[in-house]
Amino acid sequence: MRLITYNVEYCDGINRGWKYLDVFKYFKLVKKTLMQITEELSKVNPDILGLIEIDSGSVRFGRKSGSEMFAQKLGMNYWAEKVKYSRRSVYRVLNFFPIVRKQSNAILSKYKIYSTKYYFFSKGMKRLVIQSAIMVPLGEESVELNLFAVHLSLRRKTREKQLQELGDIVSVCNGPKIVFGDFNNFKGFEELQELIQKTGLRDASDNDPFIRTYPSWKPKKHIDHILVSPEIKIKNYEVLDIRLSDHLPVMIDFEIS
Repeated sequence: MRLITYNVEYCDGINRGWKYLDVFKYFKLVKKTLMQITEELSKVNPDILGLIEIDSGSVRFGRKSGSEMFAQKLGMNYWAEKVKYSRRSVYRVLNFFPIVRKQSNAILSKYKIYSTKYYFFSKGMKRLVIQSAIMVPLGEESVELNLFAVHLSLRRKTREKQLQELGDIVSVCNGPKIVFGDFNNFKGFEELQELIQKTGLRDASDNDPFIRTYPSWKPKKHIDHILVSPEIKIKNYEVLDIRLSDHLPVMIDFEIS
């Protein structure tokens, strides 16, 4: 099976540093960039796709779900999405602005998603964790695989707290599991050690020091991760050269033992 995690930056098409300062990006329709991304992803044909920073219905997306548009273009019949700002967060006010409302994360799958839970960390602007369970084939039978999509805070102290809480969430989930997304761990793998020790997960790249995923135009940091439980056997790990966001997507091919 093949899984990709990709922070698509709301399909703003940021592939140069100066584009962060382009205020007009909030007023552009983003369908062209979305189509470019789906065209590139269709070439590698993922079974599971984690979308970080996708829009689920602002005016820029024509009030349509970006996750649904990705799903239709990639032949993925199942998806779960959630606006990432907690109702208890001060940042929930963003949901009242038409051009930035509905900022979400999502999990898309070719396998049926039969249960989904949403968690919010106690701190931070980026708080959402999505947990979706799917049934995947294993020989003549099938097994439950739990997927966790995360996007952590830009602030290190806040990330430390979020990683503790993420460890608590993941630890109570038995069986095969994959945790993926944008961890914003700008200080390196050391930030993830407590989570890894608590949960028994490992980074699918085997902590390869040469992996870089951000920024896409001149990658310097490895902040987009796929963490897997011991039942997951990695057949292939790759950072895809798709420069249609400020992040590069990460892909794994895997089996469940």
